[in-house]
Amino acid sequence: MKKISVALAAYCGEKFIAEQIESLVSQTTPPDEIIICDDSPDMETFKQIEKFINTGKNIKYIHNNEQLGVCRNFEKAINHCSGEYIFLCDQDDVWLPEKVETLTSALDAHPEYSGAFCNSTAVDENLINLGFSLWEMRNFTPVMQAELANGNSLKVFLKRVTLSSHNIVFRRKYIDRIMPFPELGTFFPDTWIGLQLAVSGNWLAVDQELTRYRIHQNNCSAPAKPDLKVQINLSRKARKHNAIAQTVHLAEELIRRAPQNTSSEYMKMLQDFMTHYMHRSNYSENHFFKLFQILRECSSGRYKNYSNGIKSIAADIFL
Repeated sequence: MKKISVALAAYCGEKFIAEQIESLVSQTTPPDEIIICDDSPDMETFKQIEKFINTGKNIKYIHNNEQLGVCRNFEKAINHCSGEYIFLCDQDDVWLPEKVETLTSALDAHPEYSGAFCNSTAVDENLINLGFSLWEMRNFTPVMQAELANGNSLKVFLKRVTLSSHNIVFRRKYIDRIMPFPELGTFFPDTWIGLQLAVSGNWLAVDQELTRYRIHQNNCSAPAKPDLKVQINLSRKARKHNAIAQTVHLAEELIRRAPQNTSSEYMKMLQDFMTHYMHRSNYSENHFFKLFQILRECSSGRYKNYSNGIKSIAADIFL
């Protein structure tokens, strides 16, 4: 049996973390170790974890001396993992009992895949089903699922990274490709891990809802099934935080760290991805010249391949 690790990044998680840990230790295939890195300014989260420590469940708790932030906290937790399979875990969800067994068995059966991810059920803070799944939230369409199943993970993820930190597992042998995380700005570790492993290998999508993905007012990201108004507000917020320019940096890091044996096809996709966001980050402030630049970028086909098509074009024109 391959050793299984869970890397859990905590921050002021006292409200939900005990329920999450209970779901981890109750798995049909329990993890061999659970690494909890706590970024909280106090010990309130630890008070909820303490009862699980020294119970024979091999839970290692680390309280950070200084606040690291989401990305560095996950990085620290991953670096303390020793398992062949490494799961990422948020502090506020609940895993179904068969999650670890299902995903590790899938990777055992498919050694050609670098990692796997499942679907999740969106629930409110009381675990009441909200009527949609993570894949629906991320618009992970049947067409994209078929592309990914055909071994085109990079093509899919350069358009939209559809996994999340709470539903992935990857093989330890790829840890050197992931670490250290680049400066991710507005992005979270799941974006970097998803893309980096798609360059190095392929992802396996397991079409089962194996996590109850808790949506509440303190989520780090914006987990919702957004209507048009919400999408516009999210786009404005992303632009305010220079998300387009930060995507250029993300692309540069993917190219810089690409393995020497990366195919010419993949390298061209990465170059086109970077070019698309470089163009978008340098549009003119003159409205008429900007329209010309956008039309020229439309003709390249890159809006379709690396953005959200018409939605991204409209955002570039009006926001």
